Amino acid sequence: MNLSHRFSCLLLVLLCSACVSTVAVEQSEFNPSATVAPQVSRHSDTYIQNLLEEVVRDGRTVGVVVGLLEADGSRRVFSHGSPGAGARALAAESVFEIGSITKVFTGILLADMVRRGEVELSDPVSQYLPASVRVPSRDGREITLLDLATHRSGLPKMPQGLVDDDYARYTIQHFYDFVSSYELPRGVNESYEYSNVGMALLGRALELRADKPYEALLRERVLDPLGLEHTAVTLTPALEQRLAYGHNAFGDPAQRWDLPAMIPAGSLRSTVHDMLTFAAANLSAITTDAHDSLRDALRVHRPADEEGYEMALGWEVHRLGDRLFASHSGDTWGYGAFLAIDLSTRRAAVALSNAGSAGVSGLEFHLLHPSIPMRERSVSLPVVAAYRTGGLEAAIDRYRELYEEAHDRWVFDEWALNSVGYWLLARGVTDNAVDLFALNVDRYPDAPNPHGSLGYALLRASRPEEALQNYRRGVAVAEAAGHPDLSAHRANLERVLSELAQPD
Repeated sequence: MNLSHRFSCLLLVLLCSACVSTVAVEQSEFNPSATVAPQVSRHSDTYIQNLLEEVVRDGRTVGVVVGLLEADGSRRVFSHGSPGAGARALAAESVFEIGSITKVFTGILLADMVRRGEVELSDPVSQYLPASVRVPSRDGREITLLDLATHRSGLPKMPQGLVDDDYARYTIQHFYDFVSSYELPRGVNESYEYSNVGMALLGRALELRADKPYEALLRERVLDPLGLEHTAVTLTPALEQRLAYGHNAFGDPAQRWDLPAMIPAGSLRSTVHDMLTFAAANLSAITTDAHDSLRDALRVHRPADEEGYEMALGWEVHRLGDRLFASHSGDTWGYGAFLAIDLSTRRAAVALSNAGSAGVSGLEFHLLHPSIPMRERSVSLPVVAAYRTGGLEAAIDRYRELYEEAHDRWVFDEWALNSVGYWLLARGVTDNAVDLFALNVDRYPDAPNPHGSLGYALLRASRPEEALQNYRRGVAVAEAAGHPDLSAHRANLERVLSELAQPD
C-alpha cells in the first residue's frame, strides 16, 4: 500500500469542532544500555504531520495523537483533528480509552505476583475463584493462569448473549454465571483464541488472591512505581477535563466503554505521554521490582494464531521484516489505541485515536519502520468523511476517485457502500441512501446483499414495487450462486410480501 502524499489545501472542518494540528518534542530520562541497530530510518516531522492530516481527512479518525520514543530517550509527539465538541485541544496529555492494551497491564500484574511467590503460572485459575464458580475443563485438563494470559484457555472472545446496551448492567455474578455454564469447544491449550473472557477471569483471580480491587492493585504494583500518573480505570476530575471524546467509525459521538465485570480485559484510560513512559520502562535496564516484572511479562510462552506471532504475558511478540516487536492494540466503541515497541532498535510508537473500529490500525508500525504500510481500511470511511463536508455528490465522487487512483490503499467490497447506506438511513436521509445502495448494486450486481439492501431502502422511501423487484433479484442472484445466505434472502422476500399482503 503506497500512502498518497498529495494533500488538499481545503481545510477540513469536522461537524463537532475545528481540527487542530500540533507537534511537540520532549526529552525523557530513559537511557538504554543496549547497542542501537546501526541503521534506523526515521520519518521527518513534516511527513508525520502530513500523514496525520491525511488520516483525519480520509475519515480514518476524528482526532489522533501519536508519540515516538527514540533509542536516545528523546520523544516526538504529534496531533491532529478534533477532540470532540467542547473538549480540550488534543495534546500529549489528552486522555483516551486504551481498550485491550489493558491486557498487557494484566499480564504484568501476573508476572509481578509470580515473582513475589503469590501465584504460579501453572496454577489452575479455579484455585483463586469462589467455590461457587465452575471453571470449565476438558479431558481432565484445567485452565491455568498461563492459559488465560496467552489466550489458549478455550474460552470465547465475549460472553455469549451480551449486547452493547447491557455492558454497564453486566455484573460480576452475570460473568461468573456465564463462565460456570460454558462448555469448552476444544481442549485447553489446543489452539489460540483471543479471549476477553479469559483475561477478565485472570484479572479477577489476581485481585482475589491479593485481596485488593484490580485498579488499586495495579496502581500499587505497576502504575505508581513506573510513574504512570495519568493511566487509570476511574478518571479523576483532572483526567476527566483532559478526556478526548469518543466517536464511532463514521465520526458520530459514541458512548464510553463501561463493562465493570470485565475491567482487566479492557477498561484502562491513558495518554500518549504515559504510554511513552511505559514503553521506555519496558526498554530500560533499571532493576526494580516493577521493571523486573516488565521483563518477565515480555518472555514468550506460547504460539499465537498467525505465523511468526507468539504470546508473552499479555503482549503479542512478532517479527516484521528484520525487526522484533512487542505490541498490542485496543478498540472500544469510541476509541482506538495502538502501541508497538521495536525491541531490535529500542524504539517505540503509540497512536491514540478518538474513533472506534481501528481506523488508524498499523500507524504505530509505519511510524517505526517506513517500509511497513498502514493497514487497508474500508473505503466507507473516506466516503462518509466526504459526505459530511459535501453531501451525496461529494461522497460518490470521492468513492470513484479512490477506486480509480488509490485502489490499493482501501478495501473495496460490497459491504463498504452498504454500511454507508445504512448510516444514511439511520440519519433519516433516505433518498441519499437509496442512491448509495443503487451505486453498490451497479458495482456488485452478482452479490445478493446489495440488492436486498436497496430493496430495504426503497421500502423506507415508500417505493414498494421497486423494493420487491430488488428483493427478488437478490434471491435470484443468491440461487444462481448457491450463496450460503440464500435462505435468509428468501426469508426476507417472504417477510416483505407478507407485510405488503401481495402474493408472489
